[in-house]
Amino acid sequence: MAAELNSIKDLEYLMEFKLKYPDAMKDFIRHQLNSNTKDSVATLEYFRTLLPSEEIASLVGSLNDHDRLKWKATIGTEKAIIDPSRLMTYIKGEMMKAFIASKPLVDPELLELTLKLKVHDVTRFGEKYPDDCGELLNLLNPAFISKVLDKLDINLAEKFLNAALEGGMPGNKPSSLQSNLKKYLNISQKNSMASKLIKVLEAVEPDKEKMIYAQMLKVSSTDDLIETAVKNCPLEVVWLLPKTALNEVLQAYPLQKKARLLVSLESEIKTILVEASSSEGSSARQMIDMEVKQIEENPQELRRCQAQTALLTLEFLKFLRLHSQSNEQILSDIRLACHIWFSQLSQHSSTAMAA
Repeated sequence: MAAELNSIKDLEYLMEFKLKYPDAMKDFIRHQLNSNTKDSVATLEYFRTLLPSEEIASLVGSLNDHDRLKWKATIGTEKAIIDPSRLMTYIKGEMMKAFIASKPLVDPELLELTLKLKVHDVTRFGEKYPDDCGELLNLLNPAFISKVLDKLDINLAEKFLNAALEGGMPGNKPSSLQSNLKKYLNISQKNSMASKLIKVLEAVEPDKEKMIYAQMLKVSSTDDLIETAVKNCPLEVVWLLPKTALNEVLQAYPLQKKARLLVSLESEIKTILVEASSSEGSSARQMIDMEVKQIEENPQELRRCQAQTALLTLEFLKFLRLHSQSNEQILSDIRLACHIWFSQLSQHSSTAMAA
């Protein structure tokens, strides 16, 4: 039933686009025929499956002889549509490109302002000035739009696409886009401290990291921050890493340093590291347990370790950062953990602002 409802929505979307923008639809079909990729072939098959026969006949009839022959040669080569939802995301993005390609000439100053926008700026501007989002998207070139859509989740991407399709073309009516772009860019340019803070993060104490990243989220691209965090893995991200990644680092970390670190940590964090370092009953676990026991049986050494928790933690963190740079799998794990952590930070910031 859900698949049937989705198909009906997809059909309505395609019919509405064809009705409102027939030239863009024609250009879209031609591009899919000439692309000859797996997605483009699947797109044509999905069209044939969804659209009524008279609509298909109308589409094919609008093509030139060469493209009609390509259509006949292409249809039937893709037997099944495995993931219609993913395919529709591709289709909407490609339709957007075809639509934007036909934009009219606009004020040169406005075009100049759009050239200053980075991918993350489009998202932030759209959230700050939703009424101008559609008009802005109509100004941007297809390749740039693709990059914007690639960085958005499916729900936000759909909102942006709808805004572009429903928004007026630049120059057709009085607009606040130009003045709001100036405001936005002026605000962005004042945030020159952002680049300095990224350098600060390379040497800051772990307990200051969260505060700095939370502030940076307000003025910087999440993508840029994640790349910085991957190189300088925040301490809180360490505890989000999978056991395999922690095991790889802990195996390389000297046994005595490992034991001193463990006795200094709170029980919850200590358990995470112990379980990741080696399996219970293994010889590696026995060696760690023996080393930890020796420290715990020496009150003076135990107090020293507990007093040096911050230092021991930072020492381990620096080792992890250095060790991970030569291991692509650990870097990949850190990147994924950073995405999770930044998502949590963003939600926390939004909740705090709402309160």
